[in-house]
Amino acid sequence: MKTLFKGFLIASLMFIGVAANAQTRIYSNVGTIDVTKAEYNGDQVDLAYTITIDPDVQNIIGLKGKKGIVLTTALAEGDFKQVVECLVISPAKGNARSAWLEDRVEDVTNNVRYFNAKADEPLVIKSNYTLKAKDWTSPDTRLTITTQELKKAECLVRLNGPKQVAKLKATDIVPQWANLNPGDGTAEKHLSTKLYYPVNVTKEVDDYLENAQALNILKTLDSPNFDVTAIKINGWASPEATVAYNQKLSEGRAATMKEIISNRYSFPEDVYSVSGNGEYWDLVEAYVAASDDPALKKWSERKFSNLDSREAALKQLSAYKDIFNTVYPRSRFADCDVTYKLVNFDAAAVRSIYNTYPEQLSEAEYVALASLNDNVDKAVVEKGLSYYPDSEALNNLAAKAAVAEGNYRGAINYLQKAGNSREVLNNLGVCQMLLGQKEAATQSFQRAFGLPQAAQNLRELKKVE
Repeated sequence: MKTLFKGFLIASLMFIGVAANAQTRIYSNVGTIDVTKAEYNGDQVDLAYTITIDPDVQNIIGLKGKKGIVLTTALAEGDFKQVVECLVISPAKGNARSAWLEDRVEDVTNNVRYFNAKADEPLVIKSNYTLKAKDWTSPDTRLTITTQELKKAECLVRLNGPKQVAKLKATDIVPQWANLNPGDGTAEKHLSTKLYYPVNVTKEVDDYLENAQALNILKTLDSPNFDVTAIKINGWASPEATVAYNQKLSEGRAATMKEIISNRYSFPEDVYSVSGNGEYWDLVEAYVAASDDPALKKWSERKFSNLDSREAALKQLSAYKDIFNTVYPRSRFADCDVTYKLVNFDAAAVRSIYNTYPEQLSEAEYVALASLNDNVDKAVVEKGLSYYPDSEALNNLAAKAAVAEGNYRGAINYLQKAGNSREVLNNLGVCQMLLGQKEAATQSFQRAFGLPQAAQNLRELKKVE
């Protein structure tokens, strides 16, 4: 079991635990009980104690009409009781055991042991038990012992008890965090990249704009970890020159990009589709929409018979020089959209995409990349949330990272964005537990009913005073 939280729990929670009382007298000169272990860990109770019967117990059970002593140990809390065992002590040369007594003690427990006291030395009885904790068991539970005297053949009289001899000690609590599955990480995905070209150029230009690293991302997909099913390449030209010329220019740029990819990488030939799409006006439209130039606004509202006349009219405007210098260079390109599936999650490959095109990772890939180690990669989670701010799984991971830093209230803020699944309710309860909000934590764990972590956390919560 990973103990992510153990390091900071002690500072956040008050544990119950009193040392077992050493050499507690059972009753008068009957003997003592020495408890060496009385621990509650949520699932079970561990007990170890030694009962020592005094040699002079004969002074009690050897008198006329007295047959023996019955000692009963039990766990008790409020009105609840769980008997641990019954010990029947007969005189050194006697036998208190009878059918009547067996019926009485076996009505209480099936764990009954019989002993004979010793005349000249102590009788030492060692007990060691691991018991399944009851629903009511908590660190408030006490180990008790009751002393009864068998006065005659069919008469048990209580001498003392139930007497508390120890209070259960709680072990360190370890809350159970629940992770969220963001969905199928092997679903079909898309990755895009592009190459830019100078004016009137269709050949490969590695050192132009961002071309040097533009195709490196495809190297990542050229791996058995990925199944590339389609590479769609489109070529484009800026609007200067004629539509017919620009159509051929765009086709040449698309063909060049396809040739570059196929020469560098080993994707199947049948996955390619290549087309030239002519003039690219989208960036011009964006420039006009952001401008306050009334002449540009009027131009954009005019109806032209064809794109050549539209471009000719644009050239007459004072803004054209700036458009030519700043907009057109980004309108001359070929792009490709790659359709692929992740066959096997490969951390290095996904990290490569993350470092180059972080916006193209899926939510599932962000979750997987951030969860590679026991400690959440906080930087990856934050980057993932910038693209998937409503992701339940990523917000849940951000909360987990905040808890690891001791920022429980910050973790709750993330969880409030992570939905109302049982996993999130459980994790909300963990934060509330760490803040000492026992009642609120109990309610959160109860609302997560059916989740194994929530059931375990309810048991752990019983250790908190």
